[in-house]
Amino acid sequence: MSFAECLREQLETREAIVSGDAPATLLLVEHPPTLTLGRRAAPSDVLWSRDELAARGLEVCETPRGGEATLHAPGQLVCYPIVSVGRQIRAHIVRLAEVTMEVLSAHGVPQAEFRMSTPGVFTPRGKIASIGIHVSRGVTVQGISINVDVDETLFRSLISCGSPDMSLVSLRDFAPEDTFSLESLSHEWAERYAEAAGYDLRLS
Repeated sequence: MSFAECLREQLETREAIVSGDAPATLLLVEHPPTLTLGRRAAPSDVLWSRDELAARGLEVCETPRGGEATLHAPGQLVCYPIVSVGRQIRAHIVRLAEVTMEVLSAHGVPQAEFRMSTPGVFTPRGKIASIGIHVSRGVTVQGISINVDVDETLFRSLISCGSPDMSLVSLRDFAPEDTFSLESLSHEWAERYAEAAGYDLRLS
């Protein structure tokens, strides 16, 4: 799903949740190549020219989440819980990271850790998942993007999260022989998140 279309769906779902017309919702998607610019992003965070972006089919979109620039691309699992968090924003961010670390650990990623300074999950070889959310009236949108098997050349298109020296890695780098798929990982993540957050999971 395109990033812009998915963001519209998240914002519409948030309005429905706030008005009591929709349950807590979890969207699990894969985006086409997109650079998203959070509220603290600078134009210089995009390293490729317009021609280079166009040649690789990379779209640039603004987003209401915090943070700087983030890459979305095929081979990345993006998890968007649209849920009521009230003032427990840090707890929500930590839960996103902890669930992700459980999934990564189950597939052989060693020593993954959460860092709040540049919110996401890091391995000894680089950042593997990025977190960025937006909360309004106690309900959150956006979430966490997990690099599963991303074309590493796309990582050169941006300064990720405002850190020029940051290395980005994928799950496939640690588990070249694993038979996981994006779909199987999405179900695994959803089940672990629902259990951790106390929701009954209904697939649609």
